[in-house]
Amino acid sequence: MGQELANQGPSNSNDFYAQWIDQSSAKTAIPAITSADALRRLYPNHSLVMTEGYNVKLPEFPGASATPVDKSVFIENLVFSPLARSLGPPSGILLKSVKFGAFKVTWKNFHFLVYKVMYPTGTESSANQYFILHEGPEEASHSFLMASGAWTNELHEQIWVFDQGLWHQDHKLWLEIQKTDWEDIILKEEFKKALQKDVFGFFSSKSVYKELGIPWKRGLIMHGPPGNGKTMSLKTIMKASDKMGFSPIYIKSFKSRMEEEISMASVFDKARQQAPCVVVLEDLDSLINDKNRSFFFNQIDGLEGNDGLLIIGTTNHFDRLDPGLSTRPSRFDRKFYFGDPDEPERRTYAQYWQQKLVSNKEIKFPDKLAVKIARESEKFSFAYLKEAFVSSLVRLAGIEGTKPSFEIVIIAEIKSLREQLGDSLGSSVCEAQSRHETDTSAWDATLG
Repeated sequence: MGQELANQGPSNSNDFYAQWIDQSSAKTAIPAITSADALRRLYPNHSLVMTEGYNVKLPEFPGASATPVDKSVFIENLVFSPLARSLGPPSGILLKSVKFGAFKVTWKNFHFLVYKVMYPTGTESSANQYFILHEGPEEASHSFLMASGAWTNELHEQIWVFDQGLWHQDHKLWLEIQKTDWEDIILKEEFKKALQKDVFGFFSSKSVYKELGIPWKRGLIMHGPPGNGKTMSLKTIMKASDKMGFSPIYIKSFKSRMEEEISMASVFDKARQQAPCVVVLEDLDSLINDKNRSFFFNQIDGLEGNDGLLIIGTTNHFDRLDPGLSTRPSRFDRKFYFGDPDEPERRTYAQYWQQKLVSNKEIKFPDKLAVKIARESEKFSFAYLKEAFVSSLVRLAGIEGTKPSFEIVIIAEIKSLREQLGDSLGSSVCEAQSRHETDTSAWDATLG
């Protein structure tokens, strides 16, 4: 049967190619309908299944192999995509976009003929249409589509990202979070443990929530001035959650050509589908505004059920959040304040760099220097501390001949940063926010 299908392919492909060219040259009404009619006439002994290809990878995916039926009737667009210069030659790659193609596909013991056509749907948009022909019942094509859809919607070293109204599986973000580790995050140990307990304790507490008769959902807000570990902690949580099987979902923006409410509905639909999972809302004060706030509250309150959702929001501007986000119980139950590091934390951070530089014989970094750096860098955020270390090392590397000591360079760099930043240096967060620092409440005791 497979050989018979292969023998039929080229001749009929040319016939359909001619009909498609004729159709595309005229006023195109509904291409899917005219194409289906043409293919049924050309392949009367085959079942026909049609799909626009959403959420499936066609014509091939792992487990299925595809080869072009006849290259002479292929229509492809090539687009040059530049690569990062740091990767070296070549300077870019050519990406193919099939406008018309026919493929012989083998999956398991089944053989298919898959046509792909692309046609305009508006001034700036186009649609893909796939036609799956099989010499036998259409159930085989349905199974083929189900297998493709299942594989396409799995994560393969990827993170689900929502941006501009669309979902995509981001491998680069997955690679980025792999670089993080709790050991590289300098926070007070009790603070770090409380954060970890709140996050990872949630996923192991489903039965406790059910026994208490409360929805199995949780909301956290990580807030404080920029540069003090919110993003690093968030990436590390995403990495750990992914390894535990609780897929993180990262929201870049609700803005798109659609209404923001439609984007929000898509996000929460995906989250409920993926649950249990972590939903990440970075820069919460920018994502939620006057226009979309009410709809967001309806979604987060779980009118459709939010079991298994851990929602983590971050903000540099806690004071800008609507009280419905910042103080309303059952939405964001816990707030973790990432303030500027105190002197012991700054000393720990300096010791972290001391350990990183231990194998560098040209850098003298005695214990007393870590103490001095911590003392001289009062009101520095972790980001400013990092800048002091990086700039000092770069400056030392660029000095030819006799070099000053690392101590002289970094203390001078700290003083220079302080002068440049002036009164803007340090936290602008009011004292009232300190009440949001993590504590050991009766709620924690209940959840163990």
